[in-house]
Amino acid sequence: MRVALSAVAVALALFGPTLALGQSSPSPSGATGTQTFKSWSLDCLVPKTGEGAGKQVCFIHHEARTASDAAAIAARVVVRHSGADRKLALIVQVPPNSVQTSGISVAVDANKAYPVAIQACLPKFCYGAIEMTVDLQGEAKAGLQMNLSFAAKDKGPQQVLVPLAGITAALAALEKSGS
Repeated sequence: MRVALSAVAVALALFGPTLALGQSSPSPSGATGTQTFKSWSLDCLVPKTGEGAGKQVCFIHHEARTASDAAAIAARVVVRHSGADRKLALIVQVPPNSVQTSGISVAVDANKAYPVAIQACLPKFCYGAIEMTVDLQGEAKAGLQMNLSFAAKDKGPQQVLVPLAGITAALAALEKSGS
């Protein structure tokens, strides 16, 4: 199932420039703190404007760094609740030079790949989202790494590895947050 574009739009509105690839994330205004679970972090914030103004929003995330520059971000994965039914959304951000028509492939270890359509490209990143189903959650909790595959216009096929150490505890903390 594809997550509605509005879920991604809300995430972008909430996190705005903090999700720009290639730079470290400053603390967003209204942030209520970060908890770290090995490779994953839980952040909660209270947006001051927009659709969720005044309500706490929590999400877990991992920023995969490039091998050549520890400050540069190769891709970012964000998991948060979305919509009235509060389904988990897996939001993937890749560099702005990504080929939008090629999409992104997300696989845990050697399990099946989940296609993620690139919904839009902005000056600093491209993004797409899918529902983080019970099956995908189970794979992530049991797995060692998430493999993100996509194509870059100037570099061809790309693969970014996202460690899954700590995702089980991070998902549990996200559920406890109630948002």
